[in-house]
Amino acid sequence: MAPQLDRHIVTAVLVTHDGARWLPETLKALLTQSHPVDRLVAADTGSTDAGPAMLTEVVGEGNLITLPARTRYADAVTAALAHPASTVEVPEGAPGVDRVEWVWLIHDDSAPAPDALERLLTTAEAHPPATVLGPKLRDWDDRRVLLEAGVAIDRTGRRETGLDPREFDQGQHDTIREVMGVSTAGMLVRRDVWDELGGLDPAFGLFRDDVDFGWRAYAAGHRVLIAPDAVAFHVEAAARGARRVAFPADDRRSALLVLLANLPLSALALSLPIIVVTSFLRAAFFAAAKRPGAAGRELTALRGALFRAPRLRRARRPGLTASGVNRFQPRWPTLRRLPDVFVGRGATLPSPEPGALYRWLRRPGVVMTLALTVVALVAERHIIATGGRLGGGALVPAWGGAGDLWAEYLTGWHLVGLGSGAGAPPYAGVLAALATLLLGKPWLAVLVILVAGVPLAGLTAYTAARRLRGLAVPVAVWAGVTYALLPVATGAVATGRLGTIVVIVLLPLIGVFATGTLTTPSRHAPWAAGLLLAVAMAFAPLTWALAVLVGLPARYALAGHRPYAGRRLAVALGVPPLLLLPWTLHLLAHPSGFLREAGPRAAVARPQAGALVMLSPGGPGTPVFWVTAGLAATGLAALLLRRRRTAVLAGWLLTIIGMLVAILVLTRPEWPGVALTFAAAGVVLAAASMLRVAATKLRAPGLIPRAGAAVVLAAAASTPLLAAALWVVHGAHGALARANPEEFPLVVESHVTRPRFLILSSRTDGAVGATVIRERSPIPGEETAEPPAPARWRLRAAVAGLTSGTGGASALSRLGVGYVLVPDPGHDPLTGALDAVPDLQRLGRTSGFGLWQPVTPSGRLMLVDGRTVTPLAAGSIDAKVRIPPGPAGRTLLLAEPASAGWHAAIGGHAARSRTLDGWAQAYDVPASGGTFTLRRGMLLRHLWVAVQGVALLLVVVLALPSAAWVERPRGRRRRGGHARTTKAKDEPRVQAMSGVES
Repeated sequence: MAPQLDRHIVTAVLVTHDGARWLPETLKALLTQSHPVDRLVAADTGSTDAGPAMLTEVVGEGNLITLPARTRYADAVTAALAHPASTVEVPEGAPGVDRVEWVWLIHDDSAPAPDALERLLTTAEAHPPATVLGPKLRDWDDRRVLLEAGVAIDRTGRRETGLDPREFDQGQHDTIREVMGVSTAGMLVRRDVWDELGGLDPAFGLFRDDVDFGWRAYAAGHRVLIAPDAVAFHVEAAARGARRVAFPADDRRSALLVLLANLPLSALALSLPIIVVTSFLRAAFFAAAKRPGAAGRELTALRGALFRAPRLRRARRPGLTASGVNRFQPRWPTLRRLPDVFVGRGATLPSPEPGALYRWLRRPGVVMTLALTVVALVAERHIIATGGRLGGGALVPAWGGAGDLWAEYLTGWHLVGLGSGAGAPPYAGVLAALATLLLGKPWLAVLVILVAGVPLAGLTAYTAARRLRGLAVPVAVWAGVTYALLPVATGAVATGRLGTIVVIVLLPLIGVFATGTLTTPSRHAPWAAGLLLAVAMAFAPLTWALAVLVGLPARYALAGHRPYAGRRLAVALGVPPLLLLPWTLHLLAHPSGFLREAGPRAAVARPQAGALVMLSPGGPGTPVFWVTAGLAATGLAALLLRRRRTAVLAGWLLTIIGMLVAILVLTRPEWPGVALTFAAAGVVLAAASMLRVAATKLRAPGLIPRAGAAVVLAAAASTPLLAAALWVVHGAHGALARANPEEFPLVVESHVTRPRFLILSSRTDGAVGATVIRERSPIPGEETAEPPAPARWRLRAAVAGLTSGTGGASALSRLGVGYVLVPDPGHDPLTGALDAVPDLQRLGRTSGFGLWQPVTPSGRLMLVDGRTVTPLAAGSIDAKVRIPPGPAGRTLLLAEPASAGWHAAIGGHAARSRTLDGWAQAYDVPASGGTFTLRRGMLLRHLWVAVQGVALLLVVVLALPSAAWVERPRGRRRRGGHARTTKAKDEPRVQAMSGVES
């Protein structure tokens, strides 16, 4: 023993409560220290086991302090130090040496290493300003695992040790340093400092009194050190629920109380809002994780801390400035710990294998996804090279920002063409949410869907395949790659069909949850299936119709007589149409809308019968039809299997339904991508079952079975290999190209009167295409906003009269059209027809476009007085303009479809409305004139969107797995290290214990 340690007098304080299972080892460790303790005082708080008898044998009859079971740890320590045994005289040491008294706190579930006390005192001797010291704590069961090397608390009350979950002790934290606090399981405190600070504060119960004590020590001018060469082993019985609690012990309340009781007023003013907001966010997370009890306890803890803190602050003076201990407070708690904070899942045990990132990158699903990402990046080089704003095919250029998409989804009136009050398609809201996450860039959201669609489809298909019983990893990888590289996927990318891409990505997950809905009593599965199906339906309504066609026979084929299957299938199929109201009502009123997808109508190839059978929709981006011959042959061969036919028959049911619907869709004609996705998924499912059998036959005796299995495997492997190679070589060339925002001369527009453009073009069938655009080009979602039928008829009549020479341009003026544009005027015969119209004057002509203007002025809002038309200033939707006095009989013509949603007033009185020209909103103008105000009522739309948002949030919460499901055992053994010892069945799992802190 070092001579300089003789002057240190150590009083060990041991508090027990039902700790007999650990007490023998604790007492042995305490009594065999290389530097012996000078005094030992013990207190028991109502133990019902053999612990008191063990302690009596050590401390002697009558020396054990017996306290009630509800005694708090701080009070038990105080009572122990008030016992005469804590002040027994110790023989004098070397003369002339000042003696130093210490208090050493020991838990009954902790065991200090044999030299722990000696090393603590050695550190104290080397660092005289340190008056509070603590050892490094390791796990009781696996003594390689670090538990603590000092502890801190962040500004939200989160406990932070600076360690990774289940981190091994390899000397990486063996530095003597100042910390905010040390655990009371081994805390060594100078006796005079203990008396000065008044010991531990019983207001904190079982938890966080160590951090509070350290904070008060700094406030009094002392230092707290961690001595990492001193080691103690700790069970953490209270935190791990190894014994009963005799009084409420709320760790979260104690954490908040530490902050509220110790922060200076200036820092408290800044931290209090953060604490309150964080507590409500935690409560929301707990509620979303199906833990309402934890959410309620979070709010109760906040309330308790807020009420208790003022009394503590009055009882003590937080004299430490904010710059004192805030250096120990973590500024940004690590993101990897968020699941542990909010969900409470335990971390897996580390192993001596390479790093976590390396192990993660070696996973088959990750490798497959990365490989598909590389293939997609190379194949879609043409799309990526455009730099963002794509257009053409079935893709509307994504102009503007996420705010424009949100405004479009929320508005009750769409500034497209002649105007429309139809609700925006729900996919616009989904795209707006994705754009918001991607820095508010809609074009980036579209690009991510196009580029990431293929690898994400492979990942979801792999995930679904791994759920199939007995399916090996190589077969699951094949299923993911094959599904992702189907012709329907590459064709959808080349033509910008976002709906098909989204369905390809989500369909495997929908299948997983739908199967769980029918075959397991899972409560969240039907809601999760319904939520994913709603997203897919928002982009491609046909998905829901196909789900109904597949789900009804699957309910009886897979679920049998399970009583819950029908109800939960109804939930899964009922959520999408209800969640997407009122858009669903529009689909039911116009059934042809089920065949459309997100984006405008685009040219549809008419595939040959052979290509359709081979799951190819034809057109740009699709390979030659025989690429999928190997997949089709393997799927057909699966029908010959005699066992495990459920997956095969389910796959072919999916294929037959999808193929029949694809044929019906092509008769319209519309893009059959969604239906072919269902059909292809069914073939992949059946073929995977065949590959599973073929893989086992490779090891079977006999040449013929092995040769047959090799042929099947080669045929199946040919489809993904050929598809990937051809896609990389040919690329994703198709109708997509970089959109030019200045393609048309919109600089001539007027933001005052807001005239419109009429774009005319001759079609190959002899018809004339007519499109009306306003001051900006349409954005995604607006392509479906069509004006009412009377407005469309009026436009057709005006265009027919203009191009045939039987009418003039005045009809265009009453439609709000101020300019007529013809692309490629050198080759379009409309150029000559427009030049011959007497009241239409040419403004200019280039190789790219020809531009004309009606003689009669036009605008969105016009004052009509006989043959005189005067455009007036107007906003995009609302308007406010002064109308001078004039003759009676004047009319205000609003070039928007008439509807009850327009509200107008003249001179403070409601304007008399009527319909003009059979379609337009108009108002009678009194002779006195006055100020005209116009607004569009959108309250009903906004209320409906709010209801939709609440319903969506509810479905998301119901779709989240419960805490029991999240934390369910996966049935796999941990790799590496030692497993934790399990608790005995008779050990109750509770939150804390009485009188002893862990």
